[in-house]
Amino acid sequence: VASFFMQLFFPDIHRFKDPDAALPEIALYVGGKLFQSIFLCTTFVNTLASGLASHASVSRLLYVMGRDNVFPERIFGYVHPKWRTPALNVIMVGIVALSALFFDLVTATALINFGALVAFTFVNLSVYNHFWRRKGYNKTWKDRFHYLLLPMVGALTVGVLWLNLEATSLTLGLVWAALGLLYLTYLTRR
Repeated sequence: VASFFMQLFFPDIHRFKDPDAALPEIALYVGGKLFQSIFLCTTFVNTLASGLASHASVSRLLYVMGRDNVFPERIFGYVHPKWRTPALNVIMVGIVALSALFFDLVTATALINFGALVAFTFVNLSVYNHFWRRKGYNKTWKDRFHYLLLPMVGALTVGVLWLNLEATSLTLGLVWAALGLLYLTYLTRR
């Protein structure tokens, strides 16, 4: 609904100074300077909260991978004795996050798009594999709808997005995936 009304009010993106960052201009047009200021402050606070939540969750994920010896346990499995947090992981994630200062929005989005499409593809295929194949929920029409048709439609929809993925996203994502596979090969051969 929001996209429909946005298209009605702003049918041509060329009227914006920067089409990739049009939201502040739209906020100014919709509600004036005060609304634009509130909108930008709210966006900043939300982005900060999202970044902190991501930072904490990635630090914990690295801790679990260190504890399970996927990464060196001495570094990644370390828990600070006083704070009981994976302090080294928090610092490392912070350093990596600072590298985002050198990415433009297009490059960052390219990395995120590839990862998101991989995740959504496997979510759909996992529903089919877990319920249809392993659990045997394939007897009734309801089962066929929920555990065969819907996951396949989801996977095909994501497939259309794969076909329209920018070359930058595909290249960066494939390089990242190749590095991950090389590391996995190294881990399984030691």
